Amino acid sequence: ASDIASPGHVFPLEAREGGMLVRAGHTEAAVDISRLAGLKPAGVICEIMNDDGTMARLPDLIEFAKTHHLHIATIADLIAYRRRSEQLVTRVIESSFTSEHGGDFHMIVYASTVEYAEHVALIKGDITSASPVLVRMHGVNLLHDALCDVTEHKSGELHAAMRMISNAQSGVVVLIREPSKTAISDQIRRRLGAPDIAPQLRDYGIGAQILLDLGVKDMILLSNSKPSAVGLDGYGLTIRGYQPINL
Repeated sequence: ASDIASPGHVFPLEAREGGMLVRAGHTEAAVDISRLAGLKPAGVICEIMNDDGTMARLPDLIEFAKTHHLHIATIADLIAYRRRSEQLVTRVIESSFTSEHGGDFHMIVYASTVEYAEHVALIKGDITSASPVLVRMHGVNLLHDALCDVTEHKSGELHAAMRMISNAQSGVVVLIREPSKTAISDQIRRRLGAPDIAPQLRDYGIGAQILLDLGVKDMILLSNSKPSAVGLDGYGLTIRGYQPINL
């Protein structure tokens, strides 16, 4: 213990309000499982390493749990448990919507009940068929989507995805709005030196709940990257493939 500098080796983390139904992260999992057990909503998390120094993944952790007679649960397990009785999105209003990018859509405005923000789903055609649904999960970014910023080569992705869904005659665009009051200024700060971390699908728990409400289960994700899908199966959602967005 004398070799460990404290708090240098202990990093305080803050869970997102709403826990794993908002963000499928280990921080949220630690707080959620403590709360579900009726204990103080806090915990200590650690990373387990393999003997060769690599990070232990789920198959490694299952073997570790067997060796040491430990119980084990996944983030997906905890999400599935909470989903049985909790829902953090509600429908606010529905309307037809026509865009120069893709024509006619059915629009549904959703509100999240934690970190209050309103989000939008644009639906084209029949999304209840057995075939995987084209889905664009899009974090709204004023610089990219409205001001057509050229520095990060992401401008136009939203509009191109809308056109692709229109050409396919079915699909869903889910627009997730950032509830932070400083969302825009934080983007500028990252450009001035702070690390720019791309949004991951695990941060889109609200979006996953919207898809669930719409009846989407299998999807083909419209994306020029393959974002992390931590805990997605806890929502009963499956990514069947990825399709790049052609700008």
